[in-house]
Amino acid sequence: MKKKLILMICIALTAMISACAQSADNKNVATNEDALKLYYFHGQQRCATCRAIEETAKELFDNQFVDEQQNGKLIFSVIDISTPDGEKMADHYKVAFSSLVIDKCGSVNNLTDMAFRYARTDPDTFKARLKSEIEKLLE
Repeated sequence: MKKKLILMICIALTAMISACAQSADNKNVATNEDALKLYYFHGQQRCATCRAIEETAKELFDNQFVDEQQNGKLIFSVIDISTPDGEKMADHYKVAFSSLVIDKCGSVNNLTDMAFRYARTDPDTFKARLKSEIEKLLE
């Protein structure tokens, strides 16, 4: 009986510590109001172009904007709109399907058309245009 009680307490403490750590991470992102935020919204099922938008944007971020991500100036988030939290974010940004959105202090720029035009068929142009937009907004 004591072993079960101790095990249950350990499991509960582990869950609480994990939840607190996740909450702290989310608070850091949410309180960084000056950060440039790039959101890629998607649903459960995605076409090749939708996957290319995420992969190519992530590749650009991981190669060109490492310092900006580490110091909190730039945040890239992938949001599944089929989840309750993702649906709330999609409603906030007024998107209903796969979308690429930049938010700088509440000023929103929707890059979805450009992303769908270039991400899969001309990824270099997509990266160049996205990089240019990000650099302009980071100034």
